[in-house]
Amino acid sequence: MSRPAVAANDTPRAQTRKRGLFIRPRSITGLLLTSFGLVALPLIVAIVFGVLYVDRLTNQSERLVLQGVEVTRYSKRLSTLLIGMERSARQYGVLESEELIDRFERQAREFDQMLDALGGLQLDTLPDWNLDALRREARTLSKRLAARPGEVRGLIGDIGDMQRETDLITDQGNLFIDRELARLQTTAADARTFLLLCVFALIPGVLALTAFFVAVISRPLRQIAGAVTRMGDGDFSQQIRVVAPTAELDALGARLDWMRRRLATLENEKQQFIRHMSHELKTPLASIREGAELLRDGTVGKLTSAQADVAEILQQNSLELAKLIDNLLDFAAWQQQHAKLEYERFDLNALFEAIVARQRLTIEGKKLDVTTPGQPIHVTADRDRMHLIIDNLLANAVKFAPAGSTVALEAERLVDATLVRVCDQGPGVPKDERDAIFDAFYQSATTQASAQGALRGTGIGLSVVRECVQAHGGHIDVEDAPGGGARFSVEIPDRHAL
Repeated sequence: MSRPAVAANDTPRAQTRKRGLFIRPRSITGLLLTSFGLVALPLIVAIVFGVLYVDRLTNQSERLVLQGVEVTRYSKRLSTLLIGMERSARQYGVLESEELIDRFERQAREFDQMLDALGGLQLDTLPDWNLDALRREARTLSKRLAARPGEVRGLIGDIGDMQRETDLITDQGNLFIDRELARLQTTAADARTFLLLCVFALIPGVLALTAFFVAVISRPLRQIAGAVTRMGDGDFSQQIRVVAPTAELDALGARLDWMRRRLATLENEKQQFIRHMSHELKTPLASIREGAELLRDGTVGKLTSAQADVAEILQQNSLELAKLIDNLLDFAAWQQQHAKLEYERFDLNALFEAIVARQRLTIEGKKLDVTTPGQPIHVTADRDRMHLIIDNLLANAVKFAPAGSTVALEAERLVDATLVRVCDQGPGVPKDERDAIFDAFYQSATTQASAQGALRGTGIGLSVVRECVQAHGGHIDVEDAPGGGARFSVEIPDRHAL
């Protein structure tokens, strides 16, 4: 049997080359770094602007505190010096002491230094011409006191004028403080507005970007997971296409599709092999069955009792072999097509009767009593699959039932389902094997040893039953029958309840 070769241009590498050329990350790592960078970029911008606002607030606070305190301290010192100068001038007018002139000059020099310090603050509310005028007046007062001691009264009046100018400096300093405080409040309000903007606009945007990249990254992963699940379930009909933002995931999707086609080819070869082998087995088996029939009917001569028993054994085992081959074919067809169900309404009791009649020879050979409900029970399901379910369960019960015992076929209508039971009086199924017996090709050493004289099965009958039941949306389980033996229960939900 030749195996179809996969074309060279269908390899994963060739499929990857067929993709369009886009500017995108080549690897998942690059995609993650890109997405992280784009998500983090608005946050970084917000942090930078936040730092700038904090720096502005810090600078304005320092300017307000330092320069505000300095201008207040200097203006108070100027007032104190002017009061001292006035006191020195009044004392000189009374005592005319040279020491008082020296003290007046020291106070005038310190007053000049305070004016220089105020000028160094560079307050835009305090013009330089005002400071220069005070500075000239202070120097003039010192010279006037030394040159004309008798003009102390006029000098004191000028000091009073300077005091009013100094008070104006204090007012201008307060004006500076008020203005800087207003600027600080404005900057704080802007910072607060920016933070609120970040909370109500930037953060949702970042969350939206995060959700977008999560969807972009998770979508191809979901596609890959779905493709792997379908292949695991044996469905190779759908082409695997991975819409991926990276070339690496593109290549992975192409490799998965290449694997799908390879597995589909191997599956077709397996099915073909099973069909051919089944056909090759059925041809000689039909001859064996016909020969056994001729022997039993006495067509080739009357048989002795021992010879008749041998002919009976040959016929029964040939029928069993034919059933096993049919099971293999049914299993192969199910695996290949997944048995798309065709629902119809039919009488379940009539189906029981037909299946019992089909297995009549085996039932009569073991002298079994098979009971059915005896009244119509209608169900909507796939007739062929229900036939396969009941036929396999009845064959299993007949196989393990002791000679002369009873096998019961039961059916019951539930609220939204139909319950089918098949009971026998055989050895039953051990509790530790009740899940495993529905696995394909599983054969229990305990139950097989109890099937006296029966041909060893393939272990696929019950697995086909379970898959047919699950295809209907139902379930199957096995338990001990009330009178001993095994009881298989199949629940098939109504179609409207699926």
